[in-house]
Amino acid sequence: MRLDQPVMNKSEKLTSFRFFAASLASLALVGFFDYITGYELYMEVFYFIPVSICAWHLRRRDVLVVALLCGLTWGGVDFYVGHPYSSRIYWCWNIFINFSSFLILGLVVQSLRHNAKEQTRARRELEKALADLRQSAVEIEKLKNQLQVVCAWSKRIRVEGKWMTFEEFLKDHLHINLSHGISPEAMDQFAREIEEANKPKQT
Repeated sequence: MRLDQPVMNKSEKLTSFRFFAASLASLALVGFFDYITGYELYMEVFYFIPVSICAWHLRRRDVLVVALLCGLTWGGVDFYVGHPYSSRIYWCWNIFINFSSFLILGLVVQSLRHNAKEQTRARRELEKALADLRQSAVEIEKLKNQLQVVCAWSKRIRVEGKWMTFEEFLKDHLHINLSHGISPEAMDQFAREIEEANKPKQT
């Protein structure tokens, strides 16, 4: 199993199968109408329908398969309706051109779907960030109107009757993401302590 392919559960597999079946059904319908109308009517554009269905809901390899099937179906219909060609090479070339156009359209539709999903995800993240910001503003306004008590010994702060560290206060009430580091002053003090500890003791 390839690691870059997401593992689908039963529900996702069933949904993918339904969309793939819908693509094949629409392809069969388009091929049928293409056959009964003959080669004098231009029907190639309707082959974009099954490709678009597949591209919007399924994966890239499925788009490749459906685009190939669309190209072969068009070629088979064109052959059986008796479209005259001066050379069979032209018929093969038309199949290849149609397959290429179907595939390119499918990839473009998939790219549009990906961009739409990314925009939706970004919008949801923005809405969540705005909600957190509004909540933080409410908490700040609430705390501004209250007298906050800080322990002179442990430097803990009491908020609504609960003692907590300053980090907990920033994280839980102001929704601020924290990380820990060391200041230059603390680094100097730590270095002095290490130096004092490594000095030979005088006897």
